[in-house]
Amino acid sequence: MSGERIIRLAVDINVFVTDILSSRPQGRASASTRILEAVREGRCPAGPVQFVASLPMIENFADVLRRRLGYGRSEADEKAWLLEQYALDGPMPSRPYVSVGSGYIPFETEERLRAAAASHLRTENAGKLFNEVQDDRYVLETALAGRADILVTADIAGFRKGSAVRFTRDDVLLFPLADRALVIGTPHFASYWLFQGTVPDAALVASRPEEFVRLA
Repeated sequence: MSGERIIRLAVDINVFVTDILSSRPQGRASASTRILEAVREGRCPAGPVQFVASLPMIENFADVLRRRLGYGRSEADEKAWLLEQYALDGPMPSRPYVSVGSGYIPFETEERLRAAAASHLRTENAGKLFNEVQDDRYVLETALAGRADILVTADIAGFRKGSAVRFTRDDVLLFPLADRALVIGTPHFASYWLFQGTVPDAALVASRPEEFVRLA
């Protein structure tokens, strides 16, 4: 792995949900499944993959599993906390973040992380910090906190606002920052490039203006 670029990947909860649904009877293989294979294995044809996770992501995933997919509390919590393990098993292990406004708080120890999760379950005002799954802010904050190269989401329309740079194609956006730009793409977009051995980051987008035509 020496000398290889590590791809920092943030993944929206809806991608995990799509993967679960595709594994059920009558389900179909999906691009989301390929993205999550890269997350779980820590590698794809484009190189090593570091999954970027956050505590709001974990809690929202558990909530979605309970409310929308019929999981019991303990089963949902166990599956949701696998996101932490994916981040810890990556080539640049990192613990989940808690996003607060435009900044973030990284947990230094597992004890602090789990204590915060337990506190969240008891605190009446937790909603001020942990957004509902329909709110895209926590996903974007996770990607920014973890300095992700790519944010993969099945609901790219939810990010077409604010300072997002749009293109004539509808499967990718750019979120500009002071020192870099985050690519936000659909599972099909991200898996197409990653499994061809190419990182679909801001540099790729800038190098192919004929493929990525910006909207005025």
